[in-house]
Amino acid sequence: MHIESTVYVHRNILEMLNRGAAITGKSRTVIIKLLMKRVMSQSRRMIKSYSRLRYQKRDPEKNWHRLHISFNECEYEYCLDIRKFYKMSVSFIIAYAAQKYLNEIMKILIKGDNTDNYRFRNYIFTHKILDGAICWQIYWGIPVNPSLLFL
Repeated sequence: MHIESTVYVHRNILEMLNRGAAITGKSRTVIIKLLMKRVMSQSRRMIKSYSRLRYQKRDPEKNWHRLHISFNECEYEYCLDIRKFYKMSVSFIIAYAAQKYLNEIMKILIKGDNTDNYRFRNYIFTHKILDGAICWQIYWGIPVNPSLLFL
């Protein structure tokens, strides 16, 4: 099943994504999904607590473009998790990742090093009640030591 979603990107970001798609021969959606995975690798530095959700800066010229993206279930959950933990809109995360990591992603795609069609796998979302406290755990991957899983 695919989940359709919409993000708003500034014209400058759209041009960057279009250029990346043209050079690599991959769709903008594939590039966005790779950017989202890349930005997750910065999780220790990006996680925010006790703050409001941050959005892209306003543009008085209204140079925004609505971009439709189709995610599979895991990819969609991945975006929601990043949004929650980074306290940034998905559109803002895409803009940030494009500015910071697009060239790196393009080099990987051009070299052909990343042919993995299953970028988001082994997603586990579970909870347990311990002494009356609800504990949630989200796994993006399987730990090397499976005994660390708290299922």
